[in-house]
Amino acid sequence: MPEGVARKVRPSNERLAMDVMAQAAAEFAAAAPFPHIVLRDYWDSSMLRQVAAECDAFVNWDGEKKFFGSVGKRFCGTRAKLPPATLGLIDFCSTPKFLGFLEQLTSIDALIPDPYLFGGGIHSTINQGFLKMHADFNWHNKLQLYRRLNVLIYLNPNWDPAWGGDLRLARSLDQGLRVEQAIFPEFNTMVVFNTTDSSFHGHPDPMQLPDGMARNSIALYYYTAAAPTNSSAQKRTDTDYRFS
Repeated sequence: MPEGVARKVRPSNERLAMDVMAQAAAEFAAAAPFPHIVLRDYWDSSMLRQVAAECDAFVNWDGEKKFFGSVGKRFCGTRAKLPPATLGLIDFCSTPKFLGFLEQLTSIDALIPDPYLFGGGIHSTINQGFLKMHADFNWHNKLQLYRRLNVLIYLNPNWDPAWGGDLRLARSLDQGLRVEQAIFPEFNTMVVFNTTDSSFHGHPDPMQLPDGMARNSIALYYYTAAAPTNSSAQKRTDTDYRFS
């Protein structure tokens, strides 16, 4: 494992590691409203503080989303623009070691990272920004692969819940969406969840952030050649936004 990057599941006793992974996998599979897990203090804190500082100072954005589903969300998925510690973390998340961890955790075999970081990379949402509840696209045209998994790594020290910005996970019902989980974007919190046509998530209310602050994260998406069995077979390249 590269220096400065550490897994939470790394005890000296291999049997304990297997027990911890089995427990985490069971928690992921049983989670409501859809399979997910929240891992806190997973990453080495000194390494992640470097990433957080880079993202806080970052200015070379690919763009900012200013449309009906999202406001104030800056993003950069261009590898040549990414700062060194951030790129190092993203590259580690494409290694066989980390892919193997995700496969054990989620029971999704043969995961493939996206070398193009389409839709991923650094995400940074400014004051009054929001992201409406949505289900992500499930098909990567360039890779010709099915999107199966989202990994979000939050970079925000001393986050105040009064600011909002909590990631909400919702169940889709005939009468609309029912939020069942709320996860604040606190420093060294990693959320892993299945991507299907019913995995609705977002932070839909405008945030109330102090001057100069933003809600920062690293977003990574993983794919398979095999279609998911628990989702529509239709290949969608658009995002399904909901507004209620």
